[in-house]
Amino acid sequence: MISATPLRRRLAPAVLLGLLGLSIASCFESPVREDLLLRFLANGAVVATSTVRVADPASANPLLARRLAETRRAILDGSDPWSARFAAADPAAERFSWERRLGDVRSASRSALIAEPAGLEAFFRDTSLSVSYTLKAESGTAELTIVPGSSSRASRREREDMEKTLARWSEQIAAYLQAGGDLYTYLEDHPERARPCLGKLFEERLAQTDRDSLGELSAAEKEKVDQLDEIMQKVVEVLTVSEGEDRSSDEISHLVFDPFPARLILKLPGAPLAVEGFLAGKDGVLTAPSLGLWDALASLEGRWLAPDPILFYVQSAQKEEETADLDAFLKKPRKVGSDLPAAKEVRSALEARLKPASLYRASWKVQLEDETPFHWEPEEKAP
Repeated sequence: MISATPLRRRLAPAVLLGLLGLSIASCFESPVREDLLLRFLANGAVVATSTVRVADPASANPLLARRLAETRRAILDGSDPWSARFAAADPAAERFSWERRLGDVRSASRSALIAEPAGLEAFFRDTSLSVSYTLKAESGTAELTIVPGSSSRASRREREDMEKTLARWSEQIAAYLQAGGDLYTYLEDHPERARPCLGKLFEERLAQTDRDSLGELSAAEKEKVDQLDEIMQKVVEVLTVSEGEDRSSDEISHLVFDPFPARLILKLPGAPLAVEGFLAGKDGVLTAPSLGLWDALASLEGRWLAPDPILFYVQSAQKEEETADLDAFLKKPRKVGSDLPAAKEVRSALEARLKPASLYRASWKVQLEDETPFHWEPEEKAP
């Protein structure tokens, strides 16, 4: 039997991202995160904004430290891919800002006003995406279509390694579901033991008052919690950067499977007329589903196990909250699938979620003669 020490304390040194002095949230965040917002104006113009966030520079992993340093240097000297993309769009206006902490760039934001549809199409020319943006004066509509090709961002070695990672991770997830199902089945017969058992599982993320109130587990309960905790440790390793590597397995999975160069969000000037491929949100916001290992697992939440302990643990850490809300987790109805999957079924489910849509399309109303003064941010007021 392994120690009952909580998950975060027992992560192997190679799993701790090699970043010294970081919060637990940082261990589950990508060292480099890139986002792209396309805000379409009522007159058909587009404000494109890329945001690059870089992790804390302190690192015991030389390869990761080198990667982060090179990313910062490229941002500052304009040799990063985003600089080239914005230049290709021939923007009518541009702005660039960055934030430093302790002398190092931690984030950078670049925005451009793209007045012509051809500029937006040129913006994506270095990617495997075929982008078409059309404005139809006769109907007063705009349409954006994106046809993804195979992602060309990963090397051959990265693709080969990802095949092995996916096979191994599928086995680990299957074992995790079995261990989680075993604990949940026990709690169904002993609901009064849910708080101490699940509290011990999440102990590292709890407030001191919650930890003090958990009490002791029986030998059988401790074994179930330990088994689940041990396999959770293995499953979350895809989010961390191992020694001798400069990327996590989850980051590499995006290079292999995701044709988009960043997490893509569209902000339309009104409700869409038609949507295909994108996830529709409120107020004209559309999102391209992110294609990576962890996103694929998160999209399967509740399919076999609900609520999902490992997603709760990671999500609470990523929110950078001081403590996890154990009571909120305990209030959720617990459910275990009648037929928990083997590794082969897990892999099939993951691979289905790692495939891009064949077409991403959205259309909406525009007013091509609209002369509303342009502002970089929607909430800005005219001087």
